[in-house]
Amino acid sequence: MTDTPTLPATMKALVLHSKEDLRLEERPVPAPGPGEILLAVGSVGVCGSDKHFFHEGRASSDVMTEPFVMGHEFGGRVAAVGPGVETGRIGERVAVEPLVPCGTCRSCRRGEYNVCPTQLFHGVPGAEGALQEYVVVPAGNAYPIPGEVSDDAAAMVETISVSLWASQRGEITIGDRVLVTGGGPIGLFALQVADARGAESVTVIEPQESRRLVAVRLGADTFSSLDELAAAGHPALRDGYDVLMECTGVQQVRHSGCGFVRPGGKAVFVGVGAQDASVPMPSVIEREVEIRGVMRYRFTWPTVIAGLAAGRYRADELVTRRLPLHEAHRAWTEPPAGADVKTIIRVGSSDT
Repeated sequence: MTDTPTLPATMKALVLHSKEDLRLEERPVPAPGPGEILLAVGSVGVCGSDKHFFHEGRASSDVMTEPFVMGHEFGGRVAAVGPGVETGRIGERVAVEPLVPCGTCRSCRRGEYNVCPTQLFHGVPGAEGALQEYVVVPAGNAYPIPGEVSDDAAAMVETISVSLWASQRGEITIGDRVLVTGGGPIGLFALQVADARGAESVTVIEPQESRRLVAVRLGADTFSSLDELAAAGHPALRDGYDVLMECTGVQQVRHSGCGFVRPGGKAVFVGVGAQDASVPMPSVIEREVEIRGVMRYRFTWPTVIAGLAAGRYRADELVTRRLPLHEAHRAWTEPPAGADVKTIIRVGSSDT
């Protein structure tokens, strides 16, 4: 490790021991190995998968079998570097891509590292997350961020990346009509990404009024349900939407949403939901609606960071609650007062 006398010997870490059992513990500060950096964590975003781990002990196919630290949406400042990493990176502000592929399998060799079967992912079982004061990550996964990008926004590069990759899977382009089901952080960033890619219109379906108001402010038409959209006679319904961005994972929404896609259009499934689900075969077969899944992202970090710096993505506006690390448990145990879009845990953030 580079000689950094200011580093403490121990740190605070929020450890999930089992379902609904979060403990703030004292741990040794880890040392970065070859090709790694030690990150002083800034802000950490709370994701829906974190809530699944807390309440259910699993998120999709990731199952916890021993205590671990959550937090896969994060950034911070480089505190120390391991062998082979330039010492000039110490002090650099970065956003971290949590996905660590093997780099040698057939998927990785094809550039499809997001579907690497042996990938590690910081913040799920197998790789420690960022709800601790320091964490070691590969140096190549830490992307510099400019001064105009806040620590909170740096933490949301991961969230925006999901939406960006989903838009790329849907091949959204100029003039497209886009339907987004779900007005949480992924859906609201999907709206912004679609707009940045030149969509003619974006319609957001979201039952929570507070989230619909945010979507309206970001330029979308909004409805509380697909039934309400159908009853309203929206202009896009004449021919159907070019792309569905399904961000809820709710079976009925996913199934019904495909019926709003034009013949030959695309339905992009972002929300996970149940392990098994049905699809509307008349849409798939008779109208050739193409269904595409989304597994995290690939090669998105530079694009998202540039978009944040240019003001194309309004990340900070989506933060509705900020908590210090010692109160982070409230993100899972206490519903926020008022609007609920994005909760950020301020571990060591310099944001005001």
